[in-house]
Amino acid sequence: MNNNLTFDHYVTLNLDFSKIVNSTLDIEKDSILCIDLNNIEKLDSLILEGLKKGSKLVLTSTNSTIENKNVYRYKNFDEVFNDILENLCPGYKSKNYFGITGTNGKTTTGYLLKQLIGSPSEFVGTVDEENYFNFTKEEHLTTPKLFNLVKLVSNFNSDVDSIILEVSSHAIKQERLKDINFVISGFTNLSQDHLDYHINMDEYLMTKSKLFNEDISNKFLFVDTEYGQKINLIQNSRGKSVGNESSNDIEFLSYKDEIISFKIDGITIKEKLTITGPESVYNFLLAFGMAYYSELYDLESLKSNIKTLKNPPGRFQELGIDEKSIIVDYSHTPDAIEKVICYTKELYQNEIIVVFGAGGNRDKSKRKLMGEASQFANKIIITNDNPRNENPMEIAKDILAGIDLQKDAKIILDRRDALEEAISFINEKTTLLVLGKGHEKHQEIGDRIMDFDDAVVIKDILGKR
Repeated sequence: MNNNLTFDHYVTLNLDFSKIVNSTLDIEKDSILCIDLNNIEKLDSLILEGLKKGSKLVLTSTNSTIENKNVYRYKNFDEVFNDILENLCPGYKSKNYFGITGTNGKTTTGYLLKQLIGSPSEFVGTVDEENYFNFTKEEHLTTPKLFNLVKLVSNFNSDVDSIILEVSSHAIKQERLKDINFVISGFTNLSQDHLDYHINMDEYLMTKSKLFNEDISNKFLFVDTEYGQKINLIQNSRGKSVGNESSNDIEFLSYKDEIISFKIDGITIKEKLTITGPESVYNFLLAFGMAYYSELYDLESLKSNIKTLKNPPGRFQELGIDEKSIIVDYSHTPDAIEKVICYTKELYQNEIIVVFGAGGNRDKSKRKLMGEASQFANKIIITNDNPRNENPMEIAKDILAGIDLQKDAKIILDRRDALEEAISFINEKTTLLVLGKGHEKHQEIGDRIMDFDDAVVIKDILGKR
């Protein structure tokens, strides 16, 4: 029987590591499936599926009950798995890892950090290059599982020594990045989201805080908010802070006429900065602080890169078409929706038209709150986001329940139709905010995944007018 095997047996196999896969979705001829789960029933089911698909070998743990000559069950599977990862990408653990977590602002912070650091870095998050994960058929998660991360790092140029990761609460709770040590991590903020997964906000906060444990992140930086302070207390007050007070390690002084002024460790920095969006200044300061406090990069080089920074795609993306004020943004939580509407209203001194929806098969409790947040706009159009397998009209009604009856609000489920109607109301006194999908290039309705990029569709509508 091939059970209770040891690492000594594994090293005799002389494996072709290019054939190893970590998902039954990726099995091809002569594939070697390396897989383990605590759920024994699910693990056995996946192993049987792998064998049926033609996997010539399965490496797993003694959690499995499958007895088959092609299934090797190791009592020290972690040791086997770690060796496989090291063969896929030798030295992957020695890279400089930067982690960013929070409800909103992870992508913007990570995107800015990559630009500040420069070419020897890569950013892995929700605006990845489309071909980053072309080696797997698995759904690309905000934070990839360790096997896929290591495969990705192995595909990067050899001079890439710094990896910036968006770290979701799901990834933290599921320990997807087990054994990765972060040089420094950053906390942006916390507001209601993912309560279909987390029990409540306290559990959501405690999950986020685990990223900053001393054995996971050598240092960490936080934006000085109520939740940031709570995380710092949980972590024995060892974090560096970003805020508006002289007591903060990074003190924001002013941002006017595209010139930002701030202090870091008592040093005053004044540079041109052209990014826009709610909380964008704090996202920038968090990114700058992470680079600076990592002690890996020269301060003068970081300062010189400030003037070249730009927003990530789909984050307060100003389309600037035919003098029409149209902005595409990824905001999809109540807090983010309120902030982006209020920020835009103040920026343009215009009335705001907002088009947005909510994702299906996700946290239903935030939908009414999203409706309440949208009331800072003058005109509201509720439409499809990614309804997935939920009834689109029911999702829209959940949002509508949070909107006062006297508000100018309506439901147009077809997202293109909703955009066409919203665009018809634009004039010199209005600004259109299209929220929720940002950089996304597809829309999930039922079992269909269709091409839909807000920026592309808007340009097409305007081109036909």
